[in-house]
Amino acid sequence: MWDWISENSGLVQAGMAAVTALVWMVYLHIIVSGLRRQRRTEILIQLGGARNLSARILVSNLGFEPIYVLEIMLTVWTASGERMSSVADRTEIAQGQHATPREATLQGPLKSGDHVDIGSVLDLLDRARHRSFDALEPGDIREVEVTVAAITAADSRIAAAARRFAMKGEGDDMSLCPQNLYARQIRSRWRRRQIEAKLRERL
Repeated sequence: MWDWISENSGLVQAGMAAVTALVWMVYLHIIVSGLRRQRRTEILIQLGGARNLSARILVSNLGFEPIYVLEIMLTVWTASGERMSSVADRTEIAQGQHATPREATLQGPLKSGDHVDIGSVLDLLDRARHRSFDALEPGDIREVEVTVAAITAADSRIAAAARRFAMKGEGDDMSLCPQNLYARQIRSRWRRRQIEAKLRERL
């Protein structure tokens, strides 16, 4: 065996070099994957409290890095079609009642592990009416979707997540039924470009 190794030392060295290179490639892949996971955003949109229209909607940052919330959009589907409006500004609170300027809007930084209460579904509908949803009543709505758009220091592109809820029941018995288990993370370039285009329209 030793004679064979001596006679084929070049082949053995080449094999050892290939194995070493393969091990380093595996290590590099693990390191890069870990860095990507750390930089990847994870935005949670959750109902708090009751499942009726007074339920609070909580937005949480589960990523490793802080995010800056750029916009919160509400999309509703009715018998007459789809409508979308910004609901980031807290128009239900009079200007004189703001203890700080930060209370006037939901735009702003959100640390890793933190959450913000963006209001109830009724609050979001009131803000939407203030902007563009004239004469829209909860009973007219079939589905609602909350979309959160944000940016991070690690990525110049928009980070976003959305969660859709179906409206069930009538009158005082109306309730929200989530259409998915958790918020859908919007990672495709095409969808993020769509959101960026909508944000530019609102400049």
